Amino acid sequence: MAASKTRVDWSLLLLRLAVGGMALLQGLAVLRHAHGAISFGNVAGWGLAILEMVCGIFVVIGLWTWLMAAILVGLVGWPLVQGWLHGAGVLASPAGLFRLLTTLACAIGGGGKWAVDR
Repeated sequence: MAASKTRVDWSLLLLRLAVGGMALLQGLAVLRHAHGAISFGNVAGWGLAILEMVCGIFVVIGLWTWLMAAILVGLVGWPLVQGWLHGAGVLASPAGLFRLLTTLACAIGGGGKWAVDR
């Protein structure tokens, strides 16, 4: 039995809120715990945290959802891929893998009916 259009729209809304909200909270956590000297590494980390927060806000409101979620896939997936290249198992970070897959699903699904850019 195929899912109704209304169920798909609600699913995309909830997925968008979860992925965007998590990106916003993750970026905020990085900035809240930022300390140390101003160096290239610290500034790059802060910049990536701000990018993650901005993408999260755009995903939550549904503006350019597929593009912002695709950027988040890169931000979330890069540490996982680095770990895999250096010998970590695929399931070494189940939370990171879950976050990557949900963000990828959000990028593929798009904003849905209740997105701002609809």
